[in-house]
Amino acid sequence: MTASISLNTTAESEAAAPSATDGADLWFTLPPGFLEFDLNEDSEARMMKMADATDLLFATATPEQKFSLVVSGEYFLQAMVSAGAEHVSSCLLRMSDGELSQCILCVLVERPMAGPENQDRQGTAKRTAVQWREMFPDAEVGLVMLPYGPSALCIRDQDLLVPGAFFGLDDPVPATVRQAQFCVPLKTGPGSALFVFTTQDVEHWTEYLNVLSGIMKSVSVDEPVEENTRPTDSPRAEGTAKQA
Repeated sequence: MTASISLNTTAESEAAAPSATDGADLWFTLPPGFLEFDLNEDSEARMMKMADATDLLFATATPEQKFSLVVSGEYFLQAMVSAGAEHVSSCLLRMSDGELSQCILCVLVERPMAGPENQDRQGTAKRTAVQWREMFPDAEVGLVMLPYGPSALCIRDQDLLVPGAFFGLDDPVPATVRQAQFCVPLKTGPGSALFVFTTQDVEHWTEYLNVLSGIMKSVSVDEPVEENTRPTDSPRAEGTAKQA
């Protein structure tokens, strides 16, 4: 399925999840297994959908655990929207060893208040990489060339404390998530699109890199042509992906 964002609008506008006729500025392809959230949807309706999904994915969880998952999920979405997210999607994939795995993809647009109409995209990517090296000395930071153009890349692990209510426990549970960030300077003017990919499933990171590579290679100013085939060695979608 294709996803798109309009770079000159805020996440609260209708163009945050535009259709093919809305004049989107940036397109990318989400592989099967990804579900895009409608960031403009009423919070109550969105939470009802999350509750239905939670019933399917976590059938053995207690009502209190499901409630915590739904509330925390909606809180996360609202935090992403407040941070300027133009796109948020989640995925459920079955990996090559048969294990189910989940991840989250967010896309934010960073626009400077003022600046030249045409930016030095290579220079912007390099400066971002330098900043990331200073901020995250233990991270893997570098530059990559996408079909869309140059991008800074940062991969790092983060230690978190997950509320114990998710697991029926009183105390928080330590967890490690791995995050990949691509800062893609825009062709349409000053600013960058920040793709943030996060998963707790570090064991399947190599397979996730293949998934993420496909998404980033599809970034374009033109609407991608969807294909019905996918490599046989790729992780499989659990169920059918839908477009929000």
